[in-house]
Amino acid sequence: MIITRRPVRTAALPEVVAASLRERIGVEWSTGDQLPSEAELAAEYAVSRHTMRASLLALQRAGLVETRHGAGTFVTRYNSSIRAGLQELRSLHDLIASQGHEPGALYRLRVRRVITPDEASRLERSLVSEVYEIEREITSDGLTVAFDYSVVAADALPGDVELSGSIFEQYARVNALPERAVARVRAVLEPSVGWGAGRNPDGLYLLLDQTQYLPGGRPLSWSRIYFLDEGFEFLIVRN
Repeated sequence: MIITRRPVRTAALPEVVAASLRERIGVEWSTGDQLPSEAELAAEYAVSRHTMRASLLALQRAGLVETRHGAGTFVTRYNSSIRAGLQELRSLHDLIASQGHEPGALYRLRVRRVITPDEASRLERSLVSEVYEIEREITSDGLTVAFDYSVVAADALPGDVELSGSIFEQYARVNALPERAVARVRAVLEPSVGWGAGRNPDGLYLLLDQTQYLPGGRPLSWSRIYFLDEGFEFLIVRN
């Protein structure tokens, strides 16, 4: 058997190998296809089996492959959707990119205004406080996967903050990254949600209703993110 070696850099080898394998899914291997064995892939990439095992585990955690005991590793039927663990607090932008897709955010509304009584209660602010109100369409490879309706406490951000692209990136730039979030997930029927060609005409979405907290426990934002069921799959990890 002739083996074509794919040497990679020694820095962060499992991540580098995983990224290479991710690029091959959908091109060389389709849904249901079996990947070469761990030993064959390790030889192909000129890495140890331990490194290859870690790379395959990263793909498995991303929902791109599944390992069947005694059979091998296979491309899952979820490889075109985005998988998210409900225990994770991370940027949707980074989550989409980590699974080999191109993230995007199309903003329909960005405005600073006076807080409403409901928002003041959720964000633990006075009724004279202000918020940034955001409405945006989240995309993956140009396709709509969610609609985001969020309000962010204005006093937690500098006055010249630019809310665009990845909100988490903007938070990081001004040292206001949330430390934790409390969220509820439920199916909803909301015909008024969304806009344009990406909206669900039936109004059926999976709603992630969450409040994010800064270090120290003060609320930063309240978000209602409506996911289209064909774009995202949420996982609960039970130990």
